[in-house]
Amino acid sequence: GAPFVTAASSLAPASPLVRAVLPLLGRLLSVPALRRLAVDRLGRVTVKAAPRPREHSWGHAVVEWPDGTRREGWLRSGEGMAFTTDVTATVTDLLVRGAGRPGAWTPAAAFGHGLATTAGGTFVLD
Repeated sequence: GAPFVTAASSLAPASPLVRAVLPLLGRLLSVPALRRLAVDRLGRVTVKAAPRPREHSWGHAVVEWPDGTRREGWLRSGEGMAFTTDVTATVTDLLVRGAGRPGAWTPAAAFGHGLATTAGGTFVLD
C-alpha cells in the first residue's frame, strides 16, 4: 500500500477555544452522573425537519506512490446518512453469509473497494 495517508475532515472542530475545551469536556463526561445528564439532555433536543441539502455526497482521495505515480478519484453516493446505512446493511449481510475473515478490519479493508459500489456508490476516477 501507500507509505503514508493524509486524511482530512470538515467535521473536526476548527475553533481554538473549542479544541481547548474538548479535553476538559471529555474528562467531565467520564463521570457517570454527568454523562447520564448530558445524554438525557441531548435526547430531549428537538430539531425542525429540513429538506435534503444535496442529492449526492462525495468522498475524495489522492494516492501517490514512491515512484511518483499519482491517482485521484471520487466516490459519489446518495445522501450521506443513507449511504452509511446502506454500507452497514451490506456489511451485515456479507458477515451473515460468512464473508470476511477473523480480525479487526474497517469495512473497506475487510471487503474491498467493491463494498462502496455494492452499497450504491459510484467511483469517478481520473
